[in-house]
Amino acid sequence: MVVLAVVWTNYRNPTPMKAYKLHGPKSLENFKLGDYDEPLARDQEVKIQVKAVSLNFRDWALANGRFGYPGEKLPFIPFSDAAGLVTEVGASVTKFRAGDRVAVNFFPDWADGAYSAAKTFRSLGGSTDGVLAEYVSFPEHAVTKVPDSFSFEEAAAFPCAGVTAWHALVEQARLRPTDTVLLQGTGGVSIFGLQIAKLMGARVIITSSSDEKLAQAQALGADMLINYKQTPNWEEKVRELTQGEGADYVVEVAGQVARSYQALKAGGTIFQIGAVGGPSDEPVKPMAILTQRLQGIYVGSTQMLTDLLQAFDRNQLKPVISNTFRFEDAKEALAYMGSGSHFGKIVVQVG
Repeated sequence: MVVLAVVWTNYRNPTPMKAYKLHGPKSLENFKLGDYDEPLARDQEVKIQVKAVSLNFRDWALANGRFGYPGEKLPFIPFSDAAGLVTEVGASVTKFRAGDRVAVNFFPDWADGAYSAAKTFRSLGGSTDGVLAEYVSFPEHAVTKVPDSFSFEEAAAFPCAGVTAWHALVEQARLRPTDTVLLQGTGGVSIFGLQIAKLMGARVIITSSSDEKLAQAQALGADMLINYKQTPNWEEKVRELTQGEGADYVVEVAGQVARSYQALKAGGTIFQIGAVGGPSDEPVKPMAILTQRLQGIYVGSTQMLTDLLQAFDRNQLKPVISNTFRFEDAKEALAYMGSGSHFGKIVVQVG
């Protein structure tokens, strides 16, 4: 007689969890909280109970249909930045165990090394499911430990905006105390840029339409302030403040590349991050391209996130959090992001 044995492995009844998904057509009205199955921790993955997430301008733009990704499939879980507690690890995981406090990288496939299309093909909360859920699972190389000095809310602020600024000013610029950095506005990338630039001893010029926000930036160490509503030709003011030379580096988030070139020193570099104000149709002068550099920055690796967390920890720095919202108020957090009222980061508490 032949006996057939059936062996069940990794089987369990699915456990429900709460998560947000962005449904089509994209709009805040179709940004919905629902019940879904908790993810599993597969062989090389860690399962994380999400404690906090932070917002980026990209999240607001995606939710409002301002842009999308090729082959994008709706609905998907939005947001890219999360910190939480490891609750389960896969059989091959070696770096983490249950109870570890961790943060998740924006690009789950970019562990270390130079940029490549393959490493950045998947980005959380856009081209693949993100983190606005009670539980998530990711490969261990997409996750890093969080120093004890940071709360979960603070740790969640780092992955996109912080790594972007670190990639530009530390990995690419190799910033020196003799350098001058121009930062546009007072959102997440710019405020992280201010903290990182001052950590490296550089001088900082920062712009805003709000004198109140400029005063907050000055309290964080900004050396020179420009209210671009009061001084519309801000690029000329930058040259005036630098004795006619211009800034060594511009962290370009406003979408005003032509004017940023005019504010830039000969031989200087613009780090193109985004276009919060929408793309500009002002032409770039050909000579500027010959004497100055435009470098795109697309967030960064898990190793960069690790280095950033450790640098802030060693120097007793904290990320700047403007407002904190409850999980059930995530739509209100997005609306607040769209208002442009924040200074630094916006955080949503999850667990």
